[in-house]
Amino acid sequence: MSTAATTKGNDSPKLRDDTTRFLCGAAHRDEEFADSAIREYLVESTRSIPRSPGVNAGAVLREAVAARTRRKVRDSVVLVLAVVVLFAASGMLLGGWLLVASVVAVGTGARLAFPRPQRRRPPRVPVVLGSIASVIALFFVLYKLMEEIDAADVYCSPRYRNCVEESNDAGLVISIFAIVLLFAVLLTDRVVTWLLVTKSFRRAGFRTGKPEEELWRNEWTFRSLGHSSYAEALALYPTEEDGEPDPEEAQVIVYHGYRPFVGSGVMFEPWSMALPLKPSEDAESDAPLPGFTLPELYERITSELVKTGRSASLSPGHRLRGLKTGDRVVISSVELVDHIDDDEARIVLPDKDHSPEHSVGKSVVDELIARPMEWMRHFRSFQVETWDRDVVVSAYLTFGLDDEMLYVEWTPCILHPIHAHHRQIDVLPEQSLKPFTEAVVDLLKFPASLPGRFATAVGWMNPIHQAEGTFVAERYGATNSLRELASRSQVDNYFQLTDVERYVKVLESRLLRTLGEFLESKGISVTEFMEQAMQVTSNNVHITGPVISSNIGTTGKARTGSVNVSKGTT
Repeated sequence: MSTAATTKGNDSPKLRDDTTRFLCGAAHRDEEFADSAIREYLVESTRSIPRSPGVNAGAVLREAVAARTRRKVRDSVVLVLAVVVLFAASGMLLGGWLLVASVVAVGTGARLAFPRPQRRRPPRVPVVLGSIASVIALFFVLYKLMEEIDAADVYCSPRYRNCVEESNDAGLVISIFAIVLLFAVLLTDRVVTWLLVTKSFRRAGFRTGKPEEELWRNEWTFRSLGHSSYAEALALYPTEEDGEPDPEEAQVIVYHGYRPFVGSGVMFEPWSMALPLKPSEDAESDAPLPGFTLPELYERITSELVKTGRSASLSPGHRLRGLKTGDRVVISSVELVDHIDDDEARIVLPDKDHSPEHSVGKSVVDELIARPMEWMRHFRSFQVETWDRDVVVSAYLTFGLDDEMLYVEWTPCILHPIHAHHRQIDVLPEQSLKPFTEAVVDLLKFPASLPGRFATAVGWMNPIHQAEGTFVAERYGATNSLRELASRSQVDNYFQLTDVERYVKVLESRLLRTLGEFLESKGISVTEFMEQAMQVTSNNVHITGPVISSNIGTTGKARTGSVNVSKGTT
């Protein structure tokens, strides 16, 4: 089920959807992001892919493939030119270049470093090969340098000296020509990247499909590089915007690792409570308990939380008006593989050679509500997109019920803004000397970058090995969405911090109030419920462990201490 809050009128500002173009820019500016996106989405044909709010996965993945192909072509060409320079240049020139490269690489590396999220480990073989090749090249440079130093001390005839000078002049010419070509390749790559981020991915001109007129010459030639190599995988991700999911179906999330709600960011103060069901004092003594079903409770909670968005003053920008709800079926990839031949597993994985189903029908949801499994569970989700989708607050609710007890589990999640480095494309000038200066820096530190360039040029991405007759869980479960690969670990400013607090508290308060009223309407005592609810809503609760008093469980620290605010973002 997936619905959005509806109210009369439309006084909430439209969400500006910049996430897709920011991630397209990130694919060309951040090699690690592009490779991680390809490895997560395109290499494993059996992997479950989570949805990302406001992200056109097809457009981002096509840019990631184009960026990776462009880098492989660039580094293959410059490596050939590097071999020419290595054999033609003198040892003094190579030694001096290597010294300058070390100094520049250390300086720029420290300045450009910024935190990145944990991602799947890339293959190590290309990196090892690049390191070996670089060590061989370094010994060759040292050998030439020592040979030249020894030759300078050796007496030789004028005729022999002339021959040596003629040979050195020829090598110098070849070296200069190769270095000029090398710089031209590096400059072309920087200029193309600059045109992409300042023209193709600007808000006014951004297109996910090829238009009739290009914004600059050969734009789509560069944006289409390598697509044929991933044609089959890319076909699963059209560039057209995804429509709303079928309200009668539940989205399937197959996760690998610890985080079950992949695509929703980090957990923010989850809690649970176990409520004994006792008749109230004024209830009929012979009335059966609990007197309600879980589907009835879910629908009551959902209808009341949707009404939260009726007032524009309750949420900045009237964002609660766009509250989305839906059903989620969450599955552990490890347990899915462990139960791969069970009838329940065939519902979400009918073909072991393909990815799990993206959604399941209402009958599956009803069955999981009544009889949840350890490895496959149902949640009702509530999602608020705010700050032009820079911050997304999601909450997942599930219940358990028998004749004597009601179990409630509430897990809010926060999807933080995209890293500020990726959002800078909107402030970069179209006309600038920066591509030239960046190419000069690339040339100066080129010898120090040889291991990485070699790894890029010869690197490959193979699916995870799976022996015949076995099934590897990592091939089916997702660890990150596209949005999470580029997101930071904190909010940008104080207002975003307080808005996260606001939305979580508002939804929690409405949930608890509705739940209390529902139980009371069914003739169930709410005395203990009110005691436990007070602990959830109290601003003074400071939680230091996994369990606090009574039957309420929670994790983390005090609520306002679990979301950090970044400093110095741009």
